[in-house]
Amino acid sequence: MSRIIFILVLLVVGYLLLKSWQRRNKLNNQRRDEPPSGQINKHLHIVSCQQCGLHIPENEAVQHGGKFFCSLDHAQQAQVTHQSTPKGKP
Repeated sequence: MSRIIFILVLLVVGYLLLKSWQRRNKLNNQRRDEPPSGQINKHLHIVSCQQCGLHIPENEAVQHGGKFFCSLDHAQQAQVTHQSTPKGKP
């Protein structure tokens, strides 16, 4: 009788260990498939401000006339500078 109880206890412990192992593997696989949070995007495109040369991410830059600027002020300064330069001799 004690032998049967011992075998049943071993089977229950083995079953519980197997389920625990399967659950842990399932969680690890889900974590591996999810994109990591809080990490920098590795495919970020960096551009340079045409006015001061500061390097900034493209999604944070101000784009005006096909050029990138670090701020709206620099975009406006470049526009004023561009308008005030003579285009050629008459």
